[in-house]
Amino acid sequence: MERRSIRVGLMGLATALALATASMAGAAGSNGSLAVTLAPIAAPAAPTRVGTVGVTLRFDGVTANKGEPLLRLPMVSSNVDTVATVIAGISARDARGPLRLTSRDVDLPEAGMRDAVGGGPSREWLADRAVEGPLTVRYSVPAEASLPPRGPAPPFAFSADGGGVSAAGHVFLLLPPGDHHYRTTYGWDLARAPRGSRGVSSLGEGTVTAAEPLDGAQLRMSFFMAGRIGTYPPRLPSGGFFGAWQGDPGFDAAALLAWTGTLYDHYARFFGQKESPPYGVFLRYNPINAGGGVGLYHAFVTTFGKGHGSDVGRIRLTLAHEMFHTFQPFIATPAGLESSWFGEGLATFYQARLPFRFGMLSSEAYLADINWTAARYYTSAMATVPNSEVPKRFWADTRVRTLPYDRGMLYFVTVDDAMRRASGGRKSLDDLMLAMLAVEKAGKTTGNADWEALLAQHLGPRAVDDFRAFLGGAMPLPASDAFGPCFRRTTRKLRRYELGFATDVLAQTKRIVRGLVPGSAAALAGLRDGDEIVDPVPQDSIQGEQNELIRLRIRREDKVFPLVYLPRGETVDAWQWERVPGSEGQSCAL
Repeated sequence: MERRSIRVGLMGLATALALATASMAGAAGSNGSLAVTLAPIAAPAAPTRVGTVGVTLRFDGVTANKGEPLLRLPMVSSNVDTVATVIAGISARDARGPLRLTSRDVDLPEAGMRDAVGGGPSREWLADRAVEGPLTVRYSVPAEASLPPRGPAPPFAFSADGGGVSAAGHVFLLLPPGDHHYRTTYGWDLARAPRGSRGVSSLGEGTVTAAEPLDGAQLRMSFFMAGRIGTYPPRLPSGGFFGAWQGDPGFDAAALLAWTGTLYDHYARFFGQKESPPYGVFLRYNPINAGGGVGLYHAFVTTFGKGHGSDVGRIRLTLAHEMFHTFQPFIATPAGLESSWFGEGLATFYQARLPFRFGMLSSEAYLADINWTAARYYTSAMATVPNSEVPKRFWADTRVRTLPYDRGMLYFVTVDDAMRRASGGRKSLDDLMLAMLAVEKAGKTTGNADWEALLAQHLGPRAVDDFRAFLGGAMPLPASDAFGPCFRRTTRKLRRYELGFATDVLAQTKRIVRGLVPGSAAALAGLRDGDEIVDPVPQDSIQGEQNELIRLRIRREDKVFPLVYLPRGETVDAWQWERVPGSEGQSCAL
């Protein structure tokens, strides 16, 4: 978040789906086994730093004929470059001996994976003959294998700093295509790692076997961290909540993770969870877009940095948001970002409301979170863009990218308020959300029609019409007291976010300014069409901060220089909420 730098993943999309539609012969629906062993290797010239990571994959029950794809890895996962083009020393062997692998690049349909997307441009590896018996694949990757940044993205890529290394399976796990499930074990070879290293994954520390078979989406949504890392508690339990961090956050990471663990226990009770599977929170440094995060399989990862990136209060809200993703329902169809209003809107609605309800967040922090989201939305020039445009413009325009979060949250506030009024306070959005979760757990592919059926049942046909208008871009406006009896609606004069040039420039690997707006703050600061912006620029946080400057490094001809301006345009009246006078000491939580 940097104050909600997008917890981008492709936020809360659908139930875990297959990574692609193609399937291997005999693979679909079968159960095999997979052992993943990671070997962090210290850099020769810097023994306290991890330089490369060796990967060993041992499959049992995988088959592929000659000419069929044996392994696959997307080139880009949720706007993050994978290691597909920088893998070194890849080898494979089965029961008959070595296999000769050749690679090819393909473009596959995208598929939603809860908080990410699979498919798209991908690399496949094919064997020179049919695979027989157990298969072992070995390869190595640089510990900092990211290609040039593509702008806003979740923290999936390899990061090697602070004596550790971490990455999500999204960017490095080579898996067979198809809907294959594996009895999965994660393990570590730390023989050549920096002295004092430990290895932790989404399943826990050391060698751990998952309680249930994992499919390809769950494998890629696992997170891995090793090296000279810290953990909470110091000795990790075999089940339940745990945390790990890489590097020096500049704050008490153990205390933050203790707070998060308490919130996790509250969530588990709220959702009626009877068992306590391993659930890990991973923290790591991000110099560009600190504060963001992404929900993964039995885990989530968030980042810290300098300035706002080390604000513990803000990081708590990111953690509350991402952890909610683990429990919540998702809408699976339409797949992808078109349904992100549901997953991200719900998580944004509950990220402050539940901690406030549980006594873990002050009323001041709760109100500040409401107003931050409301300010970013009600000042946005894209506030009424139809939901169908979100997938098309998500990465190209921060004002569209934030709509599923901001507009989704405000829509759910109106539904919650309507439920409370219709039931005399006996029911709320909680009832609808848990009903959608029950539909999902019953094995049904959830869609907008399921949400509409619940609206019609509890609130009548008008609520269905309002929902469809919301998808069409209608601006939600909660009632004055919709956030609780201690708060009321008001307005403030705020300025719109205005980058000052074509928004998709910042989503390119080479950021060449075009479409400069005459008279904008960017133009007045001296920016010109044709200037190159050297570094990635996070906007999701800046968009929500009225007084935060945007800081660019510009290359013009043979000179590189800084350029700073306030990215704001016209002043508008924006809806906000304030404390009701005399409400101090009252129970304010809904």
